[in-house]
Amino acid sequence: MKQQLNAFRVIAVLMGLWTALGPAEFIPASQAEPLKPSKTIKTEYQYAAKVACSLLLPHQDGTLARGTYRTVINIHNPTDKKVTVAAKVALSTQFGSDPGPFAVTPFKEAELQPDGAVGVSCFDVAGYFCPIDGVCVDFAFLEGFLVVKSPVPLDVVGVYTARHTDGDVESIDVETVQPRQIRETVSVGAAEPTKPGGGKRVDYPPKGSPAYGEKEPKQMCGGIAGFPCPAGKTCVDDPSDDCDPARGGADCSGICVSKPPAR
Repeated sequence: MKQQLNAFRVIAVLMGLWTALGPAEFIPASQAEPLKPSKTIKTEYQYAAKVACSLLLPHQDGTLARGTYRTVINIHNPTDKKVTVAAKVALSTQFGSDPGPFAVTPFKEAELQPDGAVGVSCFDVAGYFCPIDGVCVDFAFLEGFLVVKSPVPLDVVGVYTARHTDGDVESIDVETVQPRQIRETVSVGAAEPTKPGGGKRVDYPPKGSPAYGEKEPKQMCGGIAGFPCPAGKTCVDDPSDDCDPARGGADCSGICVSKPPAR
């Protein structure tokens, strides 16, 4: 009898909670709201800086002259206060084609100190594409825009260099990026960790494309983003680029090569 009374009390308590909360509070997991982004930033100014980067091999698919292209976007905070800005990459795709899953990356944030400046290199731009939904993209050539959103006016300058497939720099151009006044609140998602050797990697364009000529695409690793190599391969310095880790290039990117057999 006592057990039955206890059971009735439990049922009464649950019914009271149901009445107080109402049925709308009990949401099936499949209908629950998606996880909210870790942060939102209110912005008023937008800068779209052109990006053209040869990454895995010198560019040779015919869209631009064959050669090696590099871009650095410099961003300066002219105010006397620390500001948080957000940036994403919009990839240029063929006119009229459907946008792919990597056409526009999620936003990343950066803090700019008073009168402080940062530089965004080709390898930083490539880092926006690793990982997205567990996939990293290894670009032979990356062309598009670095889109910077800020609550205050900034100084944004693009520095563009190019050369033949071998040799020193042959051309340089410096362009000031003009702002657009666009009020918008942007969402900065939580960072998706990259596990060494983990995650799927895809080549863009795919292997066999004219972008690679008759060579196999190289897989980029290391650099400031710390791109990992898949299991069975190790990261070594890329001898074809201008960055030398023995001469102060602490953030040089490398290429993945097969590990030598154990003796």
